[in-house]
Amino acid sequence: MSVSNDLERIIEEVDLLVAELRELNEEGPHFRIVHRFHTPGTHCAPGEEVAGIYLVHRSQEYHLLLSLALRLLFDYLARNCHLPQSATQIEAGFRSERFYEEHGAAVVMLSGSLRRSIPRTYIRVYMERLEAALNVILKRANLALNPNAVLVSEQTVMNEVGYRLQATFEWIRIPV
Repeated sequence: MSVSNDLERIIEEVDLLVAELRELNEEGPHFRIVHRFHTPGTHCAPGEEVAGIYLVHRSQEYHLLLSLALRLLFDYLARNCHLPQSATQIEAGFRSERFYEEHGAAVVMLSGSLRRSIPRTYIRVYMERLEAALNVILKRANLALNPNAVLVSEQTVMNEVGYRLQATFEWIRIPV
């Protein structure tokens, strides 16, 4: 192999890395959200379970280890990622969407233990925990991204904070 071919290959690899970095900075990382107990023909129906969330980078999946409440919050923020929401809006959104009200009802007959509410007063703490989990998974994937660039907090002129996720998402639904 000639020096010219080696140099061309290196330049192509650098170009690919630069393009990847540009895409990450513009769109954020990519997450796969897995819903179990999906009823075919429906879209995120009440009764499904948010079973897992994965960071996908360079064809590898990294499991984001979150409690049930944080998985639900992440799913909610992912569905509403284009609109920063205050703690009050998040709480109201959770209460108004049947998916979250009936989360996991398709499989839990015992105590309804897959259901969670997201009280407005807990939002700040949940966001801190979500940020910490993102920090861990970004490091594990060797992504030089600040978790605050993924979980964005935007303060209004009246000191209200709106939260949103800066990323791309796909939902995988596993049937009943």
